[in-house]
Amino acid sequence: MRRRGVGQTLAAVLAVAFPVGAWAQPAVDDPCAVPASVLSADADLPRAAERLKAGEPLSILIVNSAKPHPKPGAISYPARLSDELTRRLPGRKVETTVLSLPGRVAPEMVGPLAQAVERMRPALVVWQTGTADAMRNLDPESFGTALDEGIAAAQRRGADVIVMDMQYSMHTAQLIDFAPYVTYMAWAGQRADVFHFPRYDIMRHWVEDGRVDFADETDSAKQRAYDFVHRCVAQLMADSVATMLDRRNGASH
Repeated sequence: MRRRGVGQTLAAVLAVAFPVGAWAQPAVDDPCAVPASVLSADADLPRAAERLKAGEPLSILIVNSAKPHPKPGAISYPARLSDELTRRLPGRKVETTVLSLPGRVAPEMVGPLAQAVERMRPALVVWQTGTADAMRNLDPESFGTALDEGIAAAQRRGADVIVMDMQYSMHTAQLIDFAPYVTYMAWAGQRADVFHFPRYDIMRHWVEDGRVDFADETDSAKQRAYDFVHRCVAQLMADSVATMLDRRNGASH
């Protein structure tokens, strides 16, 4: 019988202890990728990690201020997020629910968010906000206070939180000052030790790098831009969530 070398034996042992593909990390598509200076999963998801450790699904509640129906035939990032997370967390069930509160500013979202978390008990809340607040020129301090209240309400009910800021387009950025709201969201994330997903800076990086063009107003160009943004946001969000869960659980998974 052929003798196995020490390296082969060690590899076999490690393969049993840490199965290949466990919590695999599929690569983010090259056009979607952004540098660590733009996006870094530098927070933690302790509540979601404990749910998974107990054998429960990764249940996600996405709260936003967008209209609930995307363009016909388009697949929005929440649906893509479920698929991307399922790829990264093999053997785990991922459940995604969306709560749409069209046009509402952050202070108006806190109550419905808390009620939904109380009723649904998700492991993770992804809270998208800031767009309506900037468009209505809401006092940034009131926006920050609402963020603190919403995050605390979700955490008290056993959910981790990710805050996601608004989308970027060069035209809109020339008309509306989003900077104070992006800043307050980053501060709120740091204060509460929650992950701030910087969608505004991510999309600005894509635009400045020529990866997506929002200036072309043709229907086909709009569809391509929509598909690109939602595909890439789903991949980057899933990659960030899986990284934070992986870091939390270490080798125990």
